[in-house]
Formats: sequence, C-alpha cells, structure tokens
Amino acid sequence: MHLPFNHPPKVFNPIDRPQHYADSGIQCIEAIEASMSEEALRGFLKGNVLKYVWRYEKKNGLEDLKKAKWYLKELIAHLELEQEAEEDNGCKDGFCPMPGVRYDLTPSEKVMFEPVADT
Repeated sequence: MHLPFNHPPKVFNPIDRPQHYADSGIQCIEAIEASMSEEALRGFLKGNVLKYVWRYEKKNGLEDLKKAKWYLKELIAHLELEQEAEEDNGCKDGFCPMPGVRYDLTPSEKVMFEPVADT
C-alpha cells in the first residue's frame, strides 16, 4: 500500500524535535502556532523561556536551558519577521502610512494628495 505522503524519516531529539510532540504527524508547536494570534504566540514563547530558566536547577539542568534557548530563538525569529514586515510596509511604530500622505513635511504641512485619474 502506498501512503499519500512520502516524508523522509524525521530525526528526533529532546530539544529541537521531541518525539512525544510529533505523534500526530505534525509538531505540537506547529498546531499551537496555527491556533494563536501573533501576540498570543509571543506570550507563549516568552512564558516557556521563563519556565525552563526558572526550573533548570531543580529539574533537568542543561537540557532545560537548551529548551529555553530554543524558545528564545523562536521568539527572536518572530520579532525579526515582524520588524522586517513593518519596515517593508513603511510602517513606523505600528502605524502604516496612508496612501498620499507625505512624511517629509511638518505636521502643519502634511496634505493628502488627490488621486490622479488614469487617461
């Protein structure tokens, strides 16, 4: 019998790809990411960083610090992507410019340009 998806075997390890989080065919973190807003996901990632740093001395030592590092790297990656998206859109401080608004003018000089009709 041929399966519809032929994925190469995955390599599991306790930090980057724990087997017990992939029993359903996808990583648990992927399902979590798909179910949350970007803001909620950042909170989740930050909470896991804090959790693993908090408990490392009493539970799993170096392994917990490596897990904290993994979540911190994910959080940083999400923030970098968000920052790049804002820069690409010309957004400043989360506020995107409106079409026709010039930022090189003083506030009293800012005007909205009339659209030019196609001829």
